[in-house]
Amino acid sequence: METLGNQKSLPLAFGVHHAAKDAPSQIVRQIETAAHALAVMIRAGHHKLEYVAACIGKSKSYVSRMQNGVRPIPEKLVGPLCAATGSNLLRQFLNLQAALDGICEVERLADLMRSANEEPTRVPAPAGRVRATGAVQRAAHARGTERAPVPMRGRAGQGGSPAFCYAAA
Repeated sequence: METLGNQKSLPLAFGVHHAAKDAPSQIVRQIETAAHALAVMIRAGHHKLEYVAACIGKSKSYVSRMQNGVRPIPEKLVGPLCAATGSNLLRQFLNLQAALDGICEVERLADLMRSANEEPTRVPAPAGRVRATGAVQRAAHARGTERAPVPMRGRAGQGGSPAFCYAAA
């Protein structure tokens, strides 16, 4: 069939010759925003903004604004953007964020910090004098009912504890 001179060849859908490939997980974990993912996808594929814009049917300035984070990336453009760049990095990042949704990183880190700052509960050491049997004889004190053990200078006497230098009662 003969064609008239006014027909053009149709470009391949989304301008893609190969299916989009998944990015390594190490790279996905380093991505901070969807705009960052889009910028990495475009730079890694050596694509021009005009090419990506033509593939998704938007203007070059619109793609630039999405890449710079000025405009959010609509969910309906995730597939076409991945197909145009040949990378699933944006889709992988959004899936990771959806999986982490509900886990507030700030709250989790605040809980960790609170637990690190709390002093562990300590059982108070018995106050008084240590007997040869290991029992502690409570000592009365004028300012309170308990008094700390009295350390001895030098070696402990018979039945005392040389490690703590407490005298036996």
